[in-house]
Amino acid sequence: MLNKKAIIKIIPKPLLNLYHYCLAFFFAARYNFPSRKIVTIGITGTKGKTSVSYLIYYLLTKLNFKVALSSSDFLYIGEELLEKNNRLTMPGRGFLHWFLKKAVDNNCDIAIIEVTSEGLIQHRHAFIDFDIAVFLGLHPEHIEQHGSYEAYRNAKGKLFYALEKSFRKLRRDSKRRKKLKGIDVKKTIIVNLDDFEADYFLSFKAEQKITFSLETQQSFSKFHLMPTKYKINQKGIEFILEDKKFVASHLFGKSSIYNVLASFSVLKALDLPLAGLDGYLKDFHNIPGRFDIIQSKSFKVIIDYAHTPHSIEELYSTILKLFKPKRLLCLIGSAGGLRDKWKRPVIGEIAARYCHYIVISNEDPCDEDPLTIMEAIELGAKRYLAEFGVEKPIEIIPDRKEAIYKLVQTATKGDVIVTIGKGAEPSITFNDQEIPWNEKEVVLEAIKSKTKSKAYSKISTKTS
Repeated sequence: MLNKKAIIKIIPKPLLNLYHYCLAFFFAARYNFPSRKIVTIGITGTKGKTSVSYLIYYLLTKLNFKVALSSSDFLYIGEELLEKNNRLTMPGRGFLHWFLKKAVDNNCDIAIIEVTSEGLIQHRHAFIDFDIAVFLGLHPEHIEQHGSYEAYRNAKGKLFYALEKSFRKLRRDSKRRKKLKGIDVKKTIIVNLDDFEADYFLSFKAEQKITFSLETQQSFSKFHLMPTKYKINQKGIEFILEDKKFVASHLFGKSSIYNVLASFSVLKALDLPLAGLDGYLKDFHNIPGRFDIIQSKSFKVIIDYAHTPHSIEELYSTILKLFKPKRLLCLIGSAGGLRDKWKRPVIGEIAARYCHYIVISNEDPCDEDPLTIMEAIELGAKRYLAEFGVEKPIEIIPDRKEAIYKLVQTATKGDVIVTIGKGAEPSITFNDQEIPWNEKEVVLEAIKSKTKSKAYSKISTKTS
């Protein structure tokens, strides 16, 4: 009997596209085109979508707007946190239009949606009228699924084309001109100017374009957010923008500065002042599973969602610079489902370059042989070590809980353990089965277990 994936493969692509498009229209019509009644923001990019989406949600809420949020980890209607029934970053068409209708019915001012390349090629964005489209950056990912890097980039571009063609609810010459609590909102493109693909995403039409960067100067857009100075340390990040010092004490690394700049750019698009936001940022706690630090008595554990070679390397580099650990102990893995097989040995190579002890474990093997994935990562690590004549311990421990316990038991004073790939995800996918998972809980259990065994050891020694 054919499964869903097999059926999809035999359906002609044009017919499949038409099916997705018609389905989107059906749900949009069923819920009476809800995005026409609410300011809608789409966030896309290879990484940072969840962090930026949640940060925008947080800041707008602090500014007394009622906001709806659909992201990888969170589903909010105002302050109400709804339960997510699946792990899709960008849910299906029926769900998204239902979500927007619920946001409208609950008098939300703004809806924020994480937008993925897969969702875009399946027309999950169709008949959603966006007002602001944000591009955070692009790195090789999902290449096997899209066929090429260019196809992956072009899939992301569909969000900006959708913005260009969206229902003109904000037209200047229209009596229906929508206002956000007395503030006019223009169709806006926001782009990370430091990214190699910035020009492509800026080529789409919009009423206004806003850019942000740390390195690249610009002269064409009305608003460009670029700190004059910035600092990254163990307390977080600091930077000076528009002659005002902003501090985000719970955010770490260079990527966090980009995330804050992207969030501020959205506030600029809504014509909201940036002055006074530093107070809110000081109180902002990092998103669960994103550079989530657990401090034991003698060592640290950092849980992060990093899953692309670029984000993993940036994470390791940041940790080494900020905390200068005696050793970096790393739990690594990669997703299955025949996705991005090319990056598995690359992840192994990066771990071999930065880590002192490496444990390879399951992340989300899906319907692929887990050992095949782990051995590909191991091959990359061993190949790098052999090339440079370096020896480092590498282990394959398929059971992720066992792998974490092993790392915690191995850790000594001054070490930092880093787990990547899962973050705050609530499950591990094996075939079609979702196994409940909570990385932070397992880490805390492992630390507690180590503390108990140490205490027992001391008692036994004294007794004897």
